[in-house]
Amino acid sequence: MGTWGTGISSNDVFEDVKYDFFEMYNKGFEVPEITKVLIEENEELINSEEDSNNFWFCLAKSQWECKALEPDVFEKVKDIIESGKDITLWHSLGTEISKRKKVLDNFLAQISVERKTARKRKVIKLRDAIFEKGDCLVFQLADGDYCGIFILESEKNTEYGWNLICATDIKKKERPTLLDFQNADVLFKKEQEHGNIFKPVKSISWLYAQHIKKTTVTFEKVSEIHFTKEFSVENDFRRFSNWSSLKSSQDYFYEHFEEMSSNEKLKLSDLLQ
Repeated sequence: MGTWGTGISSNDVFEDVKYDFFEMYNKGFEVPEITKVLIEENEELINSEEDSNNFWFCLAKSQWECKALEPDVFEKVKDIIESGKDITLWHSLGTEISKRKKVLDNFLAQISVERKTARKRKVIKLRDAIFEKGDCLVFQLADGDYCGIFILESEKNTEYGWNLICATDIKKKERPTLLDFQNADVLFKKEQEHGNIFKPVKSISWLYAQHIKKTTVTFEKVSEIHFTKEFSVENDFRRFSNWSSLKSSQDYFYEHFEEMSSNEKLKLSDLLQ
């Protein structure tokens, strides 16, 4: 369960399901068709104690935005929230219970009222990725330190203009240099698999080009590393997020460093071979 905050959408499952839902919606599929496909293709998530709630929350929110919230999906979400099932899960993780409860109550109140208009289907607009393959980027965390991320892939003239980004273990008070990136490790974060079992996961994900406008974070290019290895959104690192959540995700990781950090090691340079 890759989570970086108490918000309904502040987790990898929500972002992944949302991406799949609206990709089909914008291609003209109707909500019942989309729902059927998502339920059939996400059996593992639905059966996961840690991920199931986020799947249903995303499905309900997406249906609601399209003014097509199905009664059984609404009742499913209502039961999860009112029964305290989600709060019980968060309590087992030892995270911010009061904030999460308020978020859940507000979310249920929101989807309990039918949306006035359905979300419009987007006309497909072709985009270029924001940054170039090989760019070494830095931005400042909440504590003022610099964090380093590396661009593994950059799409041109595609619907989403994906950048594949890799978070590194670079965290320092001074602005990082090329040498820091050349010596950097890929950042691993622990994610709950089931029960008290956690697995280390590479902090690598695809970010939408259009969502960078929603962030106030300044990403600064400090250098670049040339390499030829290619990655594709269809086959590699099937995780999706957006630029606006990148800083909050990293801040959350360092705030909970003892619980979320991993001893797993992989040099960034080795990933590029």
